Amino acid sequence: MPYATQADLIARFGAEELVQLTDRAEAQTIDASVVTAALADADAAIDGYLAGRYAVPVAPVPPLLLRLAADIARYLLHGNAAPDAVRRAYDDAVKMLRDLSAGVAVLTGVAAPAPG
Repeated sequence: MPYATQADLIARFGAEELVQLTDRAEAQTIDASVVTAALADADAAIDGYLAGRYAVPVAPVPPLLLRLAADIARYLLHGNAAPDAVRRAYDDAVKMLRDLSAGVAVLTGVAAPAPG
């Protein structure tokens, strides 16, 4: 289960932006495979930060992780052309993940990983 979906990205950033970022075929539509790849990369990054402190993937998805996944995926979709606001949101998401990983911030109600 992904932390965010294409529908979440549309709700947060608008369909027009997703068309601009993903439409490689110039069909004026969202390329779902491009969105799915960016969301999968965001999920992998989140799980990488959280794996030492939480059982991953985290389910159900807390609203905080949905927001972080959306901001990370949006940044990844922009690539090297990310505007400052998108870059700041990404940087804030990574900072929050570092804080969660270090125990400075917590995901309440989320299970710790099984001892291994």
